Amino acid sequence: MQAISPDTTQAAAPGAEQNQPQADSSGDVDIVVTGRRAALEAATERKRRSETIVDSVVADDAGKLPDNSITEVLQRVSGVSIVRFAALGDPDHFSVQGSGVQVRGLTGVASRLNGREIFSANNGRAILWSDVTPELMAAVDVYKASTADLIEGGTGGQIDLRTKMPFDFNGKFHVAGTAELSLGDMANKADPMGSVLVTDSFDTPIGRIGLLADIAYSQFSSLSQFIRTEPYFKTNVGGADRFIPGGFTYGDEAFQYRRNGIYGAAQWAPSDDLTFTASFFQSRYKSQSSDYGAQVSSQTLAVDPATSTFDENGLLLKTSSLFNRDPATFLPGGQVTSSGNKGFVESDTRTRDYSLSFAWAPEGGPLSITGSIQRVDSRQIYDRIDIFREVSFGPAFGMDLTGDLPQISVSPATQASFADPANYFWSASMPHNERNRGRLDTAQLDAEYKFDDSFFRSIKVGGRYAKRTERDLQNGYNWTALGRGWNGDPQLTYANAAPGDVSAHAFKDFFRGEALLPGSLLFASESLADRFNEDRTGLVTPPPAGFCPPGTESNCSASGPLPRSGYGGLSGIRQPGFILPGDQVDNRTENMAGYALVRFGPQGTANGISGNVGVRVVHIENEGSGFIQQNGNTFIRNGQTVSLGTQFIARGGKADFTRVLPSVNLVFSPSDRVKLRGGYNITLDLPSFNALRSSGSVGVATTNNPVAGQPGIFTNFTAETGNPLLKPTISNNFDLSLEYYGERGTTFHIAPFYKRLTDLPIFSLTTRQVPVVFTNGQTEIVNAAASDFINSPKAATIKGVEVGGRFFLDMFDGPISGFGVEANYTFIDSKNPGDVYRDINGVIRSDAPLVGLSKHNANAALLYERNPFSLRVAYSWRSKYLQSTNSNGTNPTYNYYATPGAATPIQIALPVYSASYGTLDAGVRFKVTENFSFGVQGTNLTGATARTLMGGYPGGNLVGRSWFQSDRRISTGINLSF
Repeated sequence: MQAISPDTTQAAAPGAEQNQPQADSSGDVDIVVTGRRAALEAATERKRRSETIVDSVVADDAGKLPDNSITEVLQRVSGVSIVRFAALGDPDHFSVQGSGVQVRGLTGVASRLNGREIFSANNGRAILWSDVTPELMAAVDVYKASTADLIEGGTGGQIDLRTKMPFDFNGKFHVAGTAELSLGDMANKADPMGSVLVTDSFDTPIGRIGLLADIAYSQFSSLSQFIRTEPYFKTNVGGADRFIPGGFTYGDEAFQYRRNGIYGAAQWAPSDDLTFTASFFQSRYKSQSSDYGAQVSSQTLAVDPATSTFDENGLLLKTSSLFNRDPATFLPGGQVTSSGNKGFVESDTRTRDYSLSFAWAPEGGPLSITGSIQRVDSRQIYDRIDIFREVSFGPAFGMDLTGDLPQISVSPATQASFADPANYFWSASMPHNERNRGRLDTAQLDAEYKFDDSFFRSIKVGGRYAKRTERDLQNGYNWTALGRGWNGDPQLTYANAAPGDVSAHAFKDFFRGEALLPGSLLFASESLADRFNEDRTGLVTPPPAGFCPPGTESNCSASGPLPRSGYGGLSGIRQPGFILPGDQVDNRTENMAGYALVRFGPQGTANGISGNVGVRVVHIENEGSGFIQQNGNTFIRNGQTVSLGTQFIARGGKADFTRVLPSVNLVFSPSDRVKLRGGYNITLDLPSFNALRSSGSVGVATTNNPVAGQPGIFTNFTAETGNPLLKPTISNNFDLSLEYYGERGTTFHIAPFYKRLTDLPIFSLTTRQVPVVFTNGQTEIVNAAASDFINSPKAATIKGVEVGGRFFLDMFDGPISGFGVEANYTFIDSKNPGDVYRDINGVIRSDAPLVGLSKHNANAALLYERNPFSLRVAYSWRSKYLQSTNSNGTNPTYNYYATPGAATPIQIALPVYSASYGTLDAGVRFKVTENFSFGVQGTNLTGATARTLMGGYPGGNLVGRSWFQSDRRISTGINLSF
């Protein structure tokens, strides 16, 4: 239960008081509203009394938000959507609870903690929402428009995580606790969750003192499965151009995180006019994932058109035989080689916020002053290793793309061959390590002078200084061959595996039994990947001298198992860990800002026109330094085996900007129940440190060699860099909102909006000339497919409207009066002519929408709130949206052969979309006493399948890229509050 403080110190009402039932007057009867409905009404009251457009989610009387992750909490808010992938731009990795957040379609969303900036050291600007423990939050505010006293940042908006404070509890001793156990039906692991809050306030000779401590722990385990198709390359088949997929990947990922949250706050009020607050917040997020994947990737696959089916645009739908074709003759050639990998990841992220603040507001006096200092420290440790192997999928395989899921088939003989360890070849390893540290120091001072009996209510001025630094150590993705014969170490097979280094993986009940594919395969074991995750030296150590007799260097199966792990390739690996200074990237941002804000309107609670006008002036300085890394690799180019060496080239950059950010917010209140808002403001977004980084890489793209044990075949050189000179993104925002507030929490709103964005950072694909150095000392200037960041030369526009509301059947008596409905819908349209992609023919196109923006977004919830029951059945849905115009796997250069031997290189960068996706969740809570309740909650009850789609094909067709399946989950828990 929440009560709203009578003051408004920022754009929305301040922190809510705890454990105060709300009384809703209806006639002569006062109805005390408790539980989730009280929290809904507290959020509505905060929205009603705000100075700008704000939506809130408030914890209930047990101190609990309605969902178990911040992203899931936010997805219910009107105009807010979440990304259920590891990140935008990474559409190949699914995230069960979601990662990124968009407000009104924009990814530029600033993260705040109690109104102050907070972040994670992950190359970005905002906090990783998965890092945040929702049990520590009193409420979450979503700012969709800005005022001058809000910290700059967020072209889409700002999300403010509000914690509890000791003085919120009106001097009462209070203890609250939660305990929960959840289970995913695919992961089949029980996950505990719990939190405890203790607070008290007391009077002393030096004034009133309040203390609060809050701790939380949660564990989450999931299993997700995926199928992915390679791009459909243009291929001349039977004299006609067809579009043939370059293969497939399928696999699964077992994921688990453990999240710890600690929060403490102390408040001291030496007098009624002065309050000091100190707070400490820590969120620690440790995760581990274990994945298996089988892949066929080839640009020379072909089919017999007589036994294959195509759509009207020539895209393959079904065939019983996809085979490798010799480009020189167009005849079938060689076995189809499948690569497979065992991936293992461990990460540890910790973010700490230390804050001191004061508020001085003499009773009856016109002047009030507030100030704060803050330090945020964040660090991230990330270690991943992939161990690759090869196995033959026979001379051909079948593929059926006509149904809801791809079906992949092999011959019975090929399936039987998967059981023989001697058919699997150890091929390569690829580690990736990160050690990132970031720090933010801020100081802020604000003063407000209030006027009595005047249309102008107050004038507020303030200033803020912030310095943000981040030092990232990242060693790239150093793919290196294990022993392959040609590199001096013998080719080993799984028949040579040391005890425990190989295991069978069955891909059981894949997509709940709906997907047909070669199921039981052998992979490097999880224990092997775990042992060499941070340092692979032991993995790549050559076998003992003489282990492979002369003449067996290309297949050593007959020698049997090794006495210990060690599969060769040591001479070709990069030094384990970090090579300094080459692997280090440094970034620094300093902000100085000042503002003035005038509030106006009728005094007291009188209706009429009110609002605020202000301006914020910001000076920003960005500086970065790093190195361009050339990644070592061995490959076949023009029929010759060549190797790139590893080297570093220093790079840096510095830029500064001054921006003026005006804001106007008007509110017309013809009655207590109706508000008409209008606003104009300019907001900005700083580019992420990933986009600003001075580092980059130069390397080579290859395809699998059909000859087992030989290096990959050269496709093209690649380059990828950041840009330390990027400008901030500027958004001109126009907002309207008509809001109705009825009795007992009935609400309705309609809110059109328009945004014009300039200098958007885009990650585009182009061709650049870069120098490369070979291990024989030769240097060559080559054409590389280069991906780098630039500011879009053209403005992007967004327009849309939000509609939403909530009501309960209070007009009826009895149990039916507890039923209610809450729903919202957001329509968004966008144009982004500055972002380009290359279609399957290599033609540059600029008709992509903004990344992350769904045209249609909807939420609907059936509610039941009547003591002792609280029930919610909620559905969240969003339509397709663009993930990337330049993502890994859909941006290669391939060779098109109009006739045998006549190659035409085609560079592509296909847009990848997330298809429409919706989830159904439900929960019920039973309040046994005023102090004790228990509940059951289910998420993803329909077992929804997420999909991604590739564009850039004839007729504007979108074809399937990936399919993902994840757990249904059920949880049960108790809540105590005294």
